[in-house]
Amino acid sequence: MVTVTVGMPTHQVSDRLYGVFFEDINLGADGGLNANMVNNYSFDGVYLDHHGLRVRGSQRWRAQSDPLRFWSFEGLSAVSCGMERRDGHGRPTPTDCPEPPVHPHSRYARLSVHDGHGVDSAPARLENLGYNGGGANVHACAMSVAVGHEYEFSAYLRPVAGACEMRVSVVDRYGLPLTDAVSFRCAARPEDDAVTPGEADGRVRRESDGWFALAAVLQGRGNEYGKLRIDLIRRDAGPIVCDLDCVTLMDADHWGKGDPKWRFGKLRRDLVETIAALRPAFIRFPGGCIVEGVTPGNEYQWKDTIGTLPARRQQYSMWGFRTPDGSSYSQSYQIGFYEYFCLCEDLNAKPLPTLFAGITCQSPYRDPKHIGIDSPYFQDVVVQDCLDLIDFANGDPETNEWARIRAEMGHPEPFGLDMIGIGNENYGADYVAKYDAIARAVHAKDPSILCVMSAGLFPFALPMRRTWEHARSVARVASAIGGSRSGSAGDAAPAADGDGGALGDKPETIVAAVGSATGDAIIVDEHSYHSPDWFIAQAHRFDDYPRCGAGVYFGEYSANGYFAGQPQRYDTACRWRSALAEAAFLTGCERNSDVVRMTSYAPLLAHIPGKGWEQNLIEFNPAHVNPTVNYEVQRLFATNVGSMAYECSVSPEAPRQLFVSATGDEGSRRYVKLVNVGGSSVQVALDVSLGLRALGAADGKPPVMRIETLHGRPEDKRSLAYTGTAQGGIRHETSEYRLSSSAAHVALAVKPYSVTVVTMG
Repeated sequence: MVTVTVGMPTHQVSDRLYGVFFEDINLGADGGLNANMVNNYSFDGVYLDHHGLRVRGSQRWRAQSDPLRFWSFEGLSAVSCGMERRDGHGRPTPTDCPEPPVHPHSRYARLSVHDGHGVDSAPARLENLGYNGGGANVHACAMSVAVGHEYEFSAYLRPVAGACEMRVSVVDRYGLPLTDAVSFRCAARPEDDAVTPGEADGRVRRESDGWFALAAVLQGRGNEYGKLRIDLIRRDAGPIVCDLDCVTLMDADHWGKGDPKWRFGKLRRDLVETIAALRPAFIRFPGGCIVEGVTPGNEYQWKDTIGTLPARRQQYSMWGFRTPDGSSYSQSYQIGFYEYFCLCEDLNAKPLPTLFAGITCQSPYRDPKHIGIDSPYFQDVVVQDCLDLIDFANGDPETNEWARIRAEMGHPEPFGLDMIGIGNENYGADYVAKYDAIARAVHAKDPSILCVMSAGLFPFALPMRRTWEHARSVARVASAIGGSRSGSAGDAAPAADGDGGALGDKPETIVAAVGSATGDAIIVDEHSYHSPDWFIAQAHRFDDYPRCGAGVYFGEYSANGYFAGQPQRYDTACRWRSALAEAAFLTGCERNSDVVRMTSYAPLLAHIPGKGWEQNLIEFNPAHVNPTVNYEVQRLFATNVGSMAYECSVSPEAPRQLFVSATGDEGSRRYVKLVNVGGSSVQVALDVSLGLRALGAADGKPPVMRIETLHGRPEDKRSLAYTGTAQGGIRHETSEYRLSSSAAHVALAVKPYSVTVVTMG
């Protein structure tokens, strides 16, 4: 019998310990969280032109502008028009345009109906399959339709020659209807706008420059994957030429429906609800490697992602090289920084935006380039983007232009941004210098903003040494000036002067946060994609980390075996063995939550089959969501954690397969987590008598104990195919009863290969 004793409280648990990290990877944004099912909805597609591993440097990572990709045309021709497009490095360059686009940043398709087409016997149409993931699935329909559901359609249409009548529906792969059809009719001349009853049932609103805004609701008539079909119908003799842009089709029951702040990008409800069930304390966004990009011009520029949807400049995704076809992955930015902040607000999660630090991705086989720290670009773009983002999130619309844009988008109130990541997986002396330059500027603007510093890609002491030595030096200087640990509750913190310096006339100290949300002067972001055995061995990783004001954010992790050279296959990914290892590791994060401030699994979302990483937290196909067994561990930990960590000792005879942690809310509730990574049951005597009487003091009765257990075989997993619901999984058991005595010891048989949470209160 192993005795597990829960003692006195030791320290506060970070209220941001469990969060999520959302990056546009695995078609997680477009094709996933983005509710719009139309692929390349605005004829702006720009994609990776990938040359293969044999070629290094800038020629390996080039952009390919292909504005008509994912659209098919029958009986008509199409050309792409616009005032700018992306060049081979992903930078916008001007182009000629016959007539004004909806927005100068947006391109459109000019459609010309062929002679003899546009009548019932000779269709003139264009179709879009949606996001099918490519590869062997490249010709598959991907728009999920269900009987009784409503689907919102919208587009911009401009007649150029002839009256334009358009019929819209969703059909299956055989062309049979899955929704009803909706018609629109509009003409270039206002005097031709009149529509006779029955001719059109969609809403048409005249806009500027000859554009019409179209909107309609389609009714689902079948349960199947379909494709969007748009027919152009000829009623009179003569040519038909029209322009089309910003085509959207989505389930009307999207996240935030009816909330006026959700007026631009829309989110897929079932995915948001699955994320919300994790109760994330924060959301990191947009990356990840997307932040730096793989070559100059590909870095993430948040200012391209705000405003109306047509105003957002699209960019190719570096993750295209990991998709089934190696290229067809564009960032449409329908989910931009505004939608990100709104999602954080809805989920009661703090935003952790991570921005470009002036160094492109330093991972192997990329094209790392360093922008000069003294260059105008670094000062006027890299640094200024961080400062402007703070204004966009928190500024006063009456006095600040970026805050005014936020208000015009539908959110006049500030979003409450209080932390920011500077670079992703960057390292080296140049990165340290750039981090300091950006952090000084940030803290001159707001001393309390917590800055997150990258420790690079690898979770080992040697490659992380420079970052950690610098971070701890920053924390020590801040502590010395402040008289104690910088920003801790009750500390006297140095105030910033008007020049961005700090008390003591030492401007270098402004690298540290003063009075930050977590109480830290600085946070260091560690990442690991290692084997299950590594994660189990690292359960005590943080026991000896100095408590000096430099906290830990374990910002990307999964036990996928990548660093251990283990095969990356779907049948071996997201198995219960990996989830158990992550659970063992998380007990160490809870026990050391006075230095481990935040954690987040990666990647968060994955489209089936359009993914590049096999191990993911949440999988989905066009119709269904699959929370993996790793997700179940994350949910169990994140939803059962208290505000205080408690002593949790294990008797010497305990097997090395057992890992424990304890948290609680003093006087009300205790959470004890027991993780058994071995194949034999462990008999445990759980002693929580110290302080247990206080739990039952409110009503004079002994406390209630609830036991929730996840268990299965190491190879068990929950799988999802392109069609249908998830199959397989692990066992989930719960029991609850009132203890007979406040001083009782509780005997438990901790199952093999299990995660158990014992809740008392």
